[in-house]
Amino acid sequence: MKFLLSLLASCCVFAGVPAFGAPPVRIGVTTILSGPNADRGQSEQYGVELALNEINKSGGVLGRQLEASYADNAADPATGIAAARRLIEQQHVSVLLGALATPVTKAVMPIANAARIPFVIDISAGQEFVTAGGIGGFEYVFKTNPSELDIAMATMRWLKSQNVRSVAIVADDNAFSLASAHAMESVAAESGIAAVATQVIKSGATDIDDVIAKLAAPAPDRILTVLTNSSAAFLRAYEQSGGKIPLAGRIDFSVAAATLSPKFLASREFEQASGISAFTPLVPEVATFARAYQDKYGIAPTQRAFFAYEATRLIADAIGRAGSDAPQAIQAALKASTMPSLSGGAFAMDKNNHAHTAMQIVGMRNGKLTVLQSVTK
Repeated sequence: MKFLLSLLASCCVFAGVPAFGAPPVRIGVTTILSGPNADRGQSEQYGVELALNEINKSGGVLGRQLEASYADNAADPATGIAAARRLIEQQHVSVLLGALATPVTKAVMPIANAARIPFVIDISAGQEFVTAGGIGGFEYVFKTNPSELDIAMATMRWLKSQNVRSVAIVADDNAFSLASAHAMESVAAESGIAAVATQVIKSGATDIDDVIAKLAAPAPDRILTVLTNSSAAFLRAYEQSGGKIPLAGRIDFSVAAATLSPKFLASREFEQASGISAFTPLVPEVATFARAYQDKYGIAPTQRAFFAYEATRLIADAIGRAGSDAPQAIQAALKASTMPSLSGGAFAMDKNNHAHTAMQIVGMRNGKLTVLQSVTK
């Protein structure tokens, strides 16, 4: 009987099924699980869990289950540092994922690097996380989602192909939006596109007519939006202005569909709009993810959930190629990654441990949201 049980256990390992009694491989996730932005952390957690479920149904990694240990960082750097240390020192995780909030991500990078634990930044968009990683920086820090600079460069490449020579930029008065606007301005200049105006919408503003007028005054070829909270108010004012200057940039087409009149949505003016997207179910492979997410959670996925899902699968891929759950082996495997992204392109790391996956230029054409072109940095 002892021989038979031993033989069965060995067969399970070779078949890719977790072995009897084998401890799980653990990844640590620190995200926002409390406070006013807890819904954002929940979407990240949902993306991680969907990926883990799929991975474990397919046999896990190294013949073992892949599990996540979560630690709330409450969007606070001190709490995030404590959370990261707890995951590393008490949970003994092989990899860290997170940390969603930009100040927390900044704070966790040196902690993970000093501990020689790979830290995969899946959502924080700042270019500062790119320049901090890899050669000459934090060798254990990796960034998998597009940065502000990636998005700006891909946007300008598209606009150049459309013979755009000038843009006016509109941003919200928050760190994320302002950083995106700055990236657009700098890359526009490098691309030979004149940024002829930049307007910032103050928090809580509802009267956007004056902003629209100032954007239109220098007669730019495009109004380039990098908006967050004021998207709906801006789009309403844009329609009321007649929408004569086409939109580009980070257009939220779901907000547009809920805000603009059906007549304007189908108009020639709005059909000239072209936005850049790092997550769209218009890509068939991404649509498969979106359906699985909807089936599991009963809600549509956010971009955050998608980024977390892909980052988790990338970690599993690296562990499998490393043949070990040792952090140093995983770090080396992450640096050598070539895993395809569902959005297109691959998670191939540059010298800063940053992957440049594909994004899509999308727009309304013949009444339907359509992918116009796949683009990269």
